[in-house]
Amino acid sequence: MLVSIVYMSRSVTPFDDDALAELLRESRLRNEALGVSGLLVAKGGRFMQLLEGPAWSVDDRFAAISRDRRHDEVKSLIREDIARRRFDGWSMAYRSLDERDVREEEGFSPFLSGTMDFAPEFDRTSAAWLLKWFRDRELTDR
Repeated sequence: MLVSIVYMSRSVTPFDDDALAELLRESRLRNEALGVSGLLVAKGGRFMQLLEGPAWSVDDRFAAISRDRRHDEVKSLIREDIARRRFDGWSMAYRSLDERDVREEEGFSPFLSGTMDFAPEFDRTSAAWLLKWFRDRELTDR
């Protein structure tokens, strides 16, 4: 059985482009070993991530993320059973990169620039709605 989890969290310490690239590289190795794929969106010190894969491995990754001291305010927003994966690989969207940087860095996508659309079968889901909501909001503390 495959499941999908969407969660949001806040970074305890600042993440610059280099730190996010390193996080992606570390996570990709671990997630590939566990059969987990998904999408990580980082903006303004906040993260929204969709994890998908076998239930035991997704739950394991989410539990590890919840314990990670680099995050706080980890909140699960959606957990649902899925018939098939919606993301073949791991990608990370990050606003401060320009389009050339995005094309050159493996695993990064133009999602936050608004130039990436989801496949129609995923686009109508609550997970896609949340990810687009995150993309379209300024997430600054007030």
